[in-house]
Amino acid sequence: MNIFRLAGDMTHLVSILVLLLKIYATKSCSGVSRKTQELYAIVFLARYLDLFTDFISVYNSFMKVVFIASSLAIVWCMRVHPM
Repeated sequence: MNIFRLAGDMTHLVSILVLLLKIYATKSCSGVSRKTQELYAIVFLARYLDLFTDFISVYNSFMKVVFIASSLAIVWCMRVHPM
């Protein structure tokens, strides 16, 4: 396991959690661009298409699923369930 990859993944995960907590705590998405979040979701979906064809490790597969799910959750919060 590369320590820099782990640090990068954990930092990214914390930033996603902070954003989701901000949206739920303030009941508002002000200051967050919906278009940018939709583009993040598209990028993660396109980048991680190999999830179904290539297995590298459990950690790698788990993080791919978490990043896809969290980006879709943010878009859902902003688009389908506006607060």
